[in-house]
Amino acid sequence: MNNNELLNKLLGISKLLVMKSDFIGEEKLHLEVASTLAVASCPDCGQVSNQVHDESEAQMVRDLSIAERQCFLVYRARRFKCEHCKKTFVERVEWKRANVSYTERYERYVYQRVRRESVSQVAQDEGLSEEAVQAIFEYRAKKRRRHAGIRK
Repeated sequence: MNNNELLNKLLGISKLLVMKSDFIGEEKLHLEVASTLAVASCPDCGQVSNQVHDESEAQMVRDLSIAERQCFLVYRARRFKCEHCKKTFVERVEWKRANVSYTERYERYVYQRVRRESVSQVAQDEGLSEEAVQAIFEYRAKKRRRHAGIRK
């Protein structure tokens, strides 16, 4: 098993492939990742497109720590062109919300910690601002309340 195969297993996010890894000092790990999906659905008309138009600049997306190192996914979102409606669109991924720099599972982890510990403690431990931790907590709590209402 090569290093990238091992890192793919450790990362454990389906539909993502580790292309490259870099240790940044003693505390951080950067994993350059790419989608394994060849297509995306157009949000306007719902048609599937395989025409990649371009890629975004690299985004640093915080994920769960690996081997006690802060892990960041270096990700380039792809923009597709819809053959049906001729519009371009950015692919949506299930492991990250649009317009945030954290994976869904990292947000759940931070939320669970804040339920047991103070915002300031979690912020300090995770190397985040208190505002970022509070925003994650409030988003996840609101989402949880919505789901709880549906189950009743």
